[in-house]
Amino acid sequence: MSETTAPKNIMQPKEPRPDVRQKVTGTARYTADQYPAKVLYARSVRFPFGKGSIVNADVEKARAIPGVVLVDVKKGKSVNYAGGIVGRIVAESKDALEDAMEALNATYEVEQSRTNPSKLYEGVPEADAQANAELKGLFDGGLKVVEATYTTQVQTHSCLEPHGSVVDVRQDGVEAWVSTQAVMALEDAVSNTTDFPASKVVVHSEFVGGGFGSKFSLGAEGTMACRVSKERARPVRAILNRSEEHCDGGNRPGSIQYMKIAVKDSGEIAGGRVHVVSTVDADGGGGGIRNPNYYKFGNVVRTEGDLALNGGKPQAFRAPGFPQGSFALESMMDELAAAVKMDPVAFRKLNETSRRRIEQFDRGAELIGWKDRKADGGTPGRIKIGYGCAAGSWGNGKGKCSSDCEIHRSGEVEVRVGIQDIGTGASTVVTDTAAWHLGLPRTMVTGKVGNSDYPPGPGSGGSVTTRMTVPAVRDSAEKALGELKKELASVWKTEPDKISYGEGVFVNPTNNQNVAWKDACAMMSGASVVGHGRFNDEYWGEGGSDTVQFVKVEVDSETGVVKVKKVVAIQACGQVCNRLTAENQVCGGIIQGISFALFEQRMLDPMTGGQLNADFINYKVAGPVDVPEIVAVLDVRDTDTGARSIGEPSTIPTAGAIANAVANALGVRVRHLPITPQRVLEAMLEQKGAIA
Repeated sequence: MSETTAPKNIMQPKEPRPDVRQKVTGTARYTADQYPAKVLYARSVRFPFGKGSIVNADVEKARAIPGVVLVDVKKGKSVNYAGGIVGRIVAESKDALEDAMEALNATYEVEQSRTNPSKLYEGVPEADAQANAELKGLFDGGLKVVEATYTTQVQTHSCLEPHGSVVDVRQDGVEAWVSTQAVMALEDAVSNTTDFPASKVVVHSEFVGGGFGSKFSLGAEGTMACRVSKERARPVRAILNRSEEHCDGGNRPGSIQYMKIAVKDSGEIAGGRVHVVSTVDADGGGGGIRNPNYYKFGNVVRTEGDLALNGGKPQAFRAPGFPQGSFALESMMDELAAAVKMDPVAFRKLNETSRRRIEQFDRGAELIGWKDRKADGGTPGRIKIGYGCAAGSWGNGKGKCSSDCEIHRSGEVEVRVGIQDIGTGASTVVTDTAAWHLGLPRTMVTGKVGNSDYPPGPGSGGSVTTRMTVPAVRDSAEKALGELKKELASVWKTEPDKISYGEGVFVNPTNNQNVAWKDACAMMSGASVVGHGRFNDEYWGEGGSDTVQFVKVEVDSETGVVKVKKVVAIQACGQVCNRLTAENQVCGGIIQGISFALFEQRMLDPMTGGQLNADFINYKVAGPVDVPEIVAVLDVRDTDTGARSIGEPSTIPTAGAIANAVANALGVRVRHLPITPQRVLEAMLEQKGAIA
């Protein structure tokens, strides 16, 4: 279900994606579908434990397998996470590659791994003297004080399409197929790795099965494919398997977040102490948990740090740092509201920093049925009903993007942009934006992306692709239209600026006759005209991506099972280039947020450090039966003149809203993600004093 608040003059086509047939019939060709002639298969040899070294491997036996081209194992190499690379194997076939892997029969020296953040956590450090004095005034001043620690787990990226590259280094240049979020940046990476100039490199990425922030670099697999292809003068495939994806494909770091916040009886937040620790890999870095500043929190003393574990390296993950930080922040907001006996929505509105979100809270409360919300734990019977809410937002910076719009004599239009469609519908946005700007049926426009030979565009990160691409596409379409007017002016013996155009019809100023688009295009002197466009402020516009979400849950108080029944998302999004793709982004962000809140969790063996659930059997993600009714409201105003970011803000509030709904249902709060049945039951038992 969806609705919109859009004014009638705003572009909002609601058409299926032009490439939908290719995707649902399996004819869309992803990186893993590329099998060039004489292709070689390459894979890394990986350490299976958390920390230690490879002692020995039967390299000669592996090399003796028919079809094996190369076996290179670095005996004695130290590794500090499961999935760390200790060698490589290259073979003529998949079977030979698998047989060689098995024939290695490697032995390892395993050291004690760091796997449990709660046991390694050193607590809250002392603030400096001035901060301590300020905090003493807050905490000893007769205000209500809430103190709590929230934790979030490590979530792997779990891209449906694994990381991978197929690289063909030839004498005249390089052709590469890469599952990437940054086709233009990968052209430079392939160029640097193969020592060919970028002008001799073409990177294809027409279809990508998800990235979420983990596919910006060439990666070890792409680097290996480039180097082996150059060495062997043959195409090379290096595609990660599912275990490699979980262990070394990137992850959202976990966190431990301590908060002690003071609030006035009026509901105004006075400030407090926050200490945030990110659980990262053994090398450190990549944490950066962010507690959003959506609310007026007064004077807060905030410190942060990293806690190193023997696990795979964190990478940017859809709204990096915000879902973890928002979960803790929004949980604290509800706990503060309860401390001063205020309704959670009223409490948020009192402390809000955005007028638009205040209005969104009112609309969301109406649509979720907030009036039916009972006091915490107030639902009788076994199945408890709960309601929760949370907020989110995202920035709207300017950027760089180029686009070519080519109008052919047939009247057909082709728009080319060097971006990539990681599943968000980027090619659909290009198609529909150009069609709308030119006033043409979308069947006459083809949007092309995913090729580094196209005009350079941004990588798909930070929710920038649409908001940077749309102005460039409109600029190129306008300039191509100007080139077509020049052609017509030459035929009609007039000035181009005297020719008017709208909705597929030109007006000849010499005789005031209407000329249809196709007839006008047929007057070209050449085969086509091209408009070269760039990011244009005229098509950008002010505005942000404020959002609020409301959640209704059912909790079985005997089994601890949580079911999300309904989510309402009010999402500011500006110009809606295609309503279906916009709604899809909101719904996708919510589903990923549900998965984060209730299911996903990397589990490391406390003895060996190996990942226990590096697959999709034991690593649980939200499936179809876990997806509730989602009401996506596209909040568009007359002042929203440009496209906005919606991919990342839509996943920020979900976990916090679910946690608050569960607390409302049970009357007891689960402060640790994921909210599993075990944690629900433990929280209920702890409240009853059955466990310490």
